[in-house]
Amino acid sequence: MDSGKPRALLSVWDKTGIVEFATSLASLGFELVSTGGTARKLKDAGLQVMSVSDVTQHPEIFDGRVKTLHPAIHGPLLARMQKEEDRLGMTDLQYTPISLVACNLYPFVSAAAADPPLDKDALLEMIDIGGPTMVRASAKNHANVIICCNPDDYDSIIEDLSQADGEPSGVPMSRRQELALAAYQHTASYDVAIANTLHQRWNGVPESFDAVNEQSSRFHNTLLASAIKMDTLRYGENAHQSAALFVDDDAVGHHSTLVTAHVEGGKAMSYNNYSDADATLRLCRSLSTDEWPNTPHACVIVKHNNPCGVALAASQVDAYRDALASDPESAFGSIICFNEVVTLDTAQAMADLFIEVLIAPG
Repeated sequence: MDSGKPRALLSVWDKTGIVEFATSLASLGFELVSTGGTARKLKDAGLQVMSVSDVTQHPEIFDGRVKTLHPAIHGPLLARMQKEEDRLGMTDLQYTPISLVACNLYPFVSAAAADPPLDKDALLEMIDIGGPTMVRASAKNHANVIICCNPDDYDSIIEDLSQADGEPSGVPMSRRQELALAAYQHTASYDVAIANTLHQRWNGVPESFDAVNEQSSRFHNTLLASAIKMDTLRYGENAHQSAALFVDDDAVGHHSTLVTAHVEGGKAMSYNNYSDADATLRLCRSLSTDEWPNTPHACVIVKHNNPCGVALAASQVDAYRDALASDPESAFGSIICFNEVVTLDTAQAMADLFIEVLIAPG
C-alpha cells in the first residue's frame, strides 16, 4: 500500500556512505526499500527498511541472481507519472512510485584484474544484471526518478532534496539529466570492460601469437574503449584548441606514469607538453639500465618530440651539461628528464635555461 511518502530504492555493492545517505533520506521523509547486503547494513544501523521481496511478493532466488527483475520494481521505475494512463496503471496494479534509486554495480574491473586470475565461473558471477537494468530504467525515466551511481554524489543529492523541502519533484531537470548521463556512462563503461575482458579470455590477444593469421583472427570485431577524464589541459596541439586528458578506466592499481606524477608547480600541462614529456620519459627509461655501470646518470632533453641532447655520465650534473652541449639553442623551452632525484648542483646548472617541463623521480 502506498504510504504517501517518497520511496527510495537502495541497492549498492560499494556501501561507502550508504548508511549516512539513507539516514538523511529517512529524515527527509523517504521510505527506504533495499536488497540483500545493503538492506542488512541499513537495518544494522537502526534504519527502518522494507526489503525488495516485500514489494515484489517474490523471494530473491538463485543466490541473489534475481532480486529486482520484477514488474513491481520496474513498473514504478518506468512509469511516466505525468501521463494519466500510467498513473491509472500504477493505481490498478497497486504499485508505489519510486522517486530515487541509488545503485552501483558489482566490481567487474577489479575482479578481472585479480591475481591470481579468477576462474571463468567466478568471473561471470561478477557480471551484474539487475543493477544495470535498474540504473538504465531509472536514467531513462529521469523526469520521475533521481538516479545515483556514485557515492560521491550522495551529499549533493541530499542538499538538492533539502533545498526542495524533501520533495523529489523539486529537484531541477538539469540536475536529473546530469545524474542520468553519469548513469549511462557508468553502465556503458561497465559493458565495455566486460566485452573486452571476455574477448581477451576467450579469443586471446594478437601479441600473444607469432603467426600473422593467428594475430589477425584475434582482433575485435568492434573496437570498444572507455576512459575517465583526469584533467583539463591548458590547450590542445594549438593554442586555440581545447584538450583533456583521459585514462583507460581498466588501468587499475598504481602506475609510475606521467598521469600519476606529482606536479610540483607551474602552469597546467598542454597537449604538446604531455606528448613531449612522454617521449622524453620513454627515452630516459630506456637508458636507465645496468648496461653502463660507470655512467649511471641519464639526462634527456626533447623539444617538439625530437631529442635535442641525450647523455650518460658518472654524475647527474655532467649528464645534463653534456646533453645541453649537443644543441643548447633548441633546448630553450624544452622538456628535460633525469633518472635520479635532481641534485642541488644540477638545479643550479639549469637555473639560466627556460624549461617547459622537468621530470625526475620523487
